[in-house]
This record gives sequence, C-alpha cells and structure tokens, in this order.
Amino acid sequence: MASSNSTPLSTLLQIITDGVKAIEVACEKRGVRYPTLDDPLTAESVALQDSLSEIALPVVAASYQLTATLMNPYGYYTTHTFAAEESVAASVAEMAHVAEILRDAGPQGLHVKDIAAYSTVDAGKLAHCLRFLSSFHIFKEISPDRFANTRISTILDTGKPVKEILADPVAKYDNTRGFAAVTAAVADDFLKGAAYVREAFSDPVTAASDAPDDGPLQLAIGRKDPLFVWWEAPENEWRLRRFGNAMIAMQWSAPMEGGFDWASLPKGSVVVDVGGGFGGVVTELAKTHKHLKYICQDRPQVTEQGMKMWKEQGNEDVLNGTVTLQGHDFFSEQPVKDASVFVLKYIMHNWGDAWCVKILKQLRAAATPKTQLLIIDALIGYNCPSDGRWSHVPGGEGPTAPEGLLPNFGIGTSDVQYLGILLMHATNTRERTLDEMNKLFELSGWKIERVHRFPPPGMPQIVGVPV
Repeated sequence: MASSNSTPLSTLLQIITDGVKAIEVACEKRGVRYPTLDDPLTAESVALQDSLSEIALPVVAASYQLTATLMNPYGYYTTHTFAAEESVAASVAEMAHVAEILRDAGPQGLHVKDIAAYSTVDAGKLAHCLRFLSSFHIFKEISPDRFANTRISTILDTGKPVKEILADPVAKYDNTRGFAAVTAAVADDFLKGAAYVREAFSDPVTAASDAPDDGPLQLAIGRKDPLFVWWEAPENEWRLRRFGNAMIAMQWSAPMEGGFDWASLPKGSVVVDVGGGFGGVVTELAKTHKHLKYICQDRPQVTEQGMKMWKEQGNEDVLNGTVTLQGHDFFSEQPVKDASVFVLKYIMHNWGDAWCVKILKQLRAAATPKTQLLIIDALIGYNCPSDGRWSHVPGGEGPTAPEGLLPNFGIGTSDVQYLGILLMHATNTRERTLDEMNKLFELSGWKIERVHRFPPPGMPQIVGVPV
C-alpha cells in the first residue's frame, strides 16, 4: 500500500507492483506461468487470464493512467484522435489473410512481399499497416519488413488453410471464432457511419432522434433502411452472413452460467430467447440443463435457416423438441404465455428507448406473476464516485477501482464504451447505464430485482420481475 506522502506517480506504480506480484504468486501456487505475448493462444491460457482478471484489472487501469500521465499531452491526444486507424490497419491485415499465412510460416515469420503475394494488397501498404499494428503488439516485426504472429494477432486466425479461404472468400468466416468477421464488419460496415456522425448529430431533424433509420449510417449508404434491413437486401447477403459469424465472437463475453440460477427452475419450465438468432444460447443451455424446455424466437427467415443448420448438424436437443425455433417479430404480441424466463441477449442495445419499451411491454403482457426477465447487455458505469443509488439492489453497485484510479477502471472496462460509440453511428442507439436501463423497465411494467456482474469482459445479467 502506498504511504501517506505518495505522489500520484508512485501510487500508480504501487498498484502495478502489488498487482503483478499477486498474479505471479497465484501462478506459482498453481505451478503455471502467466502467458507472454509470444505464447500461443490456447483455451487453457485464456482461462488462466480470466481467472486472474479481477487482480489484473487495477493493474491495467493504472498502467494506462500512467501512460496518460507520462506521455506528452499532445501526443497522447493525437493518438486517440487517430484511433480509428487501428481498425483500418487491422482490416487490411484481415483481408490479406495475414494471420493465417503467418500461422503456416511459424515463429521465423515471413517477408511482407511473400505475405502480399496471396492477395491483391500492395506489399508496401501492407507493411506499414502491420508495422503500425505491431506497435500495439498485434503482429511482430522481427526484422525489416518481416513479420510474425503474436498471441494477440492469432485472434484474427480463422484456423482455415489459406488455399481454402482463397477458393471461397465469402465462406472464410463460417465455423470460426468470429473475430476475423468482427474486424471486417467494423472497418467495412460500421465505419461507414462514423464518417457521417457530424452531419447526423448536428442536423435538427436527426440530432435527437433514436429512430433506427435516422442515424449516420443511413447518410453513408444513401438510403433510409435501418442496418438490419440493409443487411437483408439481396445484394448484401454476404454482409449479413459475415455479421452472423461476427456475433459468435461476442458469445465469449456473455457467460450464461455463474449468474442466473438455471438449475433452480422447476422441471419443464419454458425459457424463451427473444431475438435469439439461430439458437446458439438455448442450444448451449440445453446441454447442461436438460430439465428445461427452450424456445428461440427470431424473424422467420432467421429461424428457418437455424432449424436447417441444427438438423444438418444432428443437434439432439433440436431433433427431440427440447429446443424449438419459432418465427416471431418481437414488436408484435408474444405467443408464449407460460414462460418462466424471457431472455434478451444483445437486443436492447440495438434499439432506441421507444422501441425497447415496445418489446418489453409485449413480454410484460405475456408474463405470468412468476416470469423473470433476463437481459444480457453492457452496463456503462459512471466515471465518478458512486452515490450508492443502487445499493438496495443486489449487484446494483458495480466494483469500484482503488483510490487513485478512475472509478470505472478506465481502459480496463472501456471495451463496452467503444461498443457504445460504435452503436451510435451503426444503429443510432447506445449502450446504457443502469439508470437508463431502469427507465425502460419502469415504462414497460418491469422492476429490476438483481444484477449479476462478472469480471471484464463478461457482460452483466439484469434480472427483472413483473410489477
């Protein structure tokens, strides 16, 4: 602990030192070594990092605050002003299949001319993109113009042979972890809207609107279609396919276990995943909680594709009726009247307040007195000390950073804030604070009963009951 006469710099240093020591002691007790940037990205190493994330969080926050303190203010600000270029460079690397090519090359890496030979990307431009990314430990320049993968850059690797990708580029993202698809979608689809934020946010007609067809993206694409409608246009089928694969990458940050007590639900209880896509959430839950019945609802064209996919894969729970996929528009009357739980995972942040209230009112009208509402979405924490307004709700108050750090851990929890800004120019919506989420509950006849929180990057579970 820092002494009473510590300077701000020494306080930050002490937080870093104490945290690193605690991590090393924990690893020593387990007989393992904390992964380095050169170590392979394995499920075991990620699990180790996740298990120590609560210790690491203040270290990450303090390290970044130390950087902000020590860097020249102009240089620090400029770095963040140009932050979108990180997405641009990563997109170039992804479209040139660099991670897959370097996987085959091994630790000795490959010259950029040999990397660029697999695509139409210019070697000189690619070199500058990879060098830029290597400044953030995404790829590694081992000699002039010669690059290798790092632990972080392998996240872009689809695991597919390069020849297979080149033979069918549209299928590149199918059956992968989804991070390559996220990278492509962000730089391609979402940054289009970013270029028109100033126009959309200053126009008196659209500035205060949260309608799905009033955002920056509509100015970028030259049509009033909301994002999802634009994706469903025949000429954008490949975009929709890519986004579907990108959503797989989001699943790892939204644990379904460890919060809501699924095992406590009586046998035969009905769990409805509203807007659940192909049914990934319920099919995963069904593996463990066989005593429940599951319904995944989404637009008919989505559930039809999902049912076809699960049948082709021989999913036992789909085939025996434990899991049902049901076509449904969540703005219309909810057909399931005996649900024990309505689940909305990554739904609320796609819609403005008025639209969210419509969705929740339909669920409230169909709810029994014992129905629970489970919303899985980011909660943006205020970046000032808490006034305790949510202390009466279990889990209502999020963790607070040690003295000397930003209360919300700054960069350590900034991933959801990045996503919130992205949503502003992609769907004309945002991530919400708990106060903003509570407003939606109050307007639709629900009450927040508890919040299950997880160490970053885990998304919280907000549990509601009928009023």
